[in-house]
Amino acid sequence: MKKRTLLFTAAIAALSFSACTDAPESDTATTSDAKAAATAAGEAYTVDPAASKIEWIGTKVTGHHQGSLAIKSGTINVENGSVASGEFVLDMTSIMVTDGDDTASNNKLKGHLLSPDFFDAAGHPEGKFVVTSVQPFSGTVTDSSDKAQEGISKYKVTDPTHTISGNLTLKGVTKNVTFPAKVTVTGNSIDALAKFNINRKEWGIVYAGQPDDLIRDHIHLGISLKANK
Repeated sequence: MKKRTLLFTAAIAALSFSACTDAPESDTATTSDAKAAATAAGEAYTVDPAASKIEWIGTKVTGHHQGSLAIKSGTINVENGSVASGEFVLDMTSIMVTDGDDTASNNKLKGHLLSPDFFDAAGHPEGKFVVTSVQPFSGTVTDSSDKAQEGISKYKVTDPTHTISGNLTLKGVTKNVTFPAKVTVTGNSIDALAKFNINRKEWGIVYAGQPDDLIRDHIHLGISLKANK
């Protein structure tokens, strides 16, 4: 049996941008109150944590920080050849900072991100994403000739096929987010890609930063999942 893969991504990586800009220029997820989860069962595929990836970028007045977060577990369901439902768990205790080579500085920021100022990993060690809707994409497609938009580690999906909605839980707060994604089902594999910004304050992450170096509200998120049948 061929391997079935789910690559479901909202990528955040280190592409240079002005220190005074907001989050990377990307699709901004539409946020609303939590909704009922999609209930289609279909064929189940188990997320492979070792092959899955989450990346993030946060910006402030003087620059930006970037890092990663592990996916702990998850299941994706396929019905009639299309992704119909599913969910995955984020390991908030695994957050990493990958700025340059200053390990001490990265570890200091990591400790702050794990604290109640940000994600409160001790009180909320897990986050979660639960699919509520998967619809065919209809909208403006990013110019695929723009080399700055290539790959998982850039800012936008150049050729989205679907619009995904799901309940994202961070720090005990659940909001529904909607964003474009590329989802391909071929044989025994599924690939999906999504990249978008969210406003951290919607999830109660309101730490402002230093008075002379305020943190921007929007975070660029990247989630890469691989799931096997």
